[in-house]
Amino acid sequence: MSHIANQSKYTRHYHPRHLLAQYAINQIATLELRPQDIVKAMGYPIKHTIPACERLRHVLSNKYLGLDSSYLDKYFTADEFLIALFTVLEIPHAPFAEDIAQIKDDLTHYPSRLPKYSLRAEVNFEFTADVNWMARGAASRLAHIRLPEGFAKLDESERASIVKKSIYKHYRQHEGNLPYNGMVKGYQLITEQRNEVVDSVRYALPESKAC
Repeated sequence: MSHIANQSKYTRHYHPRHLLAQYAINQIATLELRPQDIVKAMGYPIKHTIPACERLRHVLSNKYLGLDSSYLDKYFTADEFLIALFTVLEIPHAPFAEDIAQIKDDLTHYPSRLPKYSLRAEVNFEFTADVNWMARGAASRLAHIRLPEGFAKLDESERASIVKKSIYKHYRQHEGNLPYNGMVKGYQLITEQRNEVVDSVRYALPESKAC
């Protein structure tokens, strides 16, 4: 499989961790398809475009191509998503059936657990040389945002709603009120599977006071 040396504007958001994902990304570059074009052609409704694009990004950046059920929605199962995607990208499914079967076999022998999520603010602190490690640690803990128990068992739309509200609440409480002139630059949701980071999504600062 050939690799893209310099990613185009159509592929820069994808970070492949499997050769089949790289093959799909090469096709996206060749066909010059935007994420919204792809998910529309797959059959997603217009109102679900943004989360569908997020799922596409996740699948093409996930070493199991999403077959570990780390990102699901009500429109496609993990297998159906790949079939629909391959159809849009004009990739014949049959030649890669063995690759997909191998991924599933790996998952069978290494059972998947619920992913672990952590949400944190990206904060710039102005620590001086006389600030010890305990004070630095106490300040840094203010950047961590506690997610509710059972967060991993919720569907994607419920998780997205909680993340949005949590970010707004944290920003309202801490912006301009952090020690050492701490300034919030953004937020990040990290997903871990078996103690390995499998996804990371960055969020901008809240634009308004509306939740």
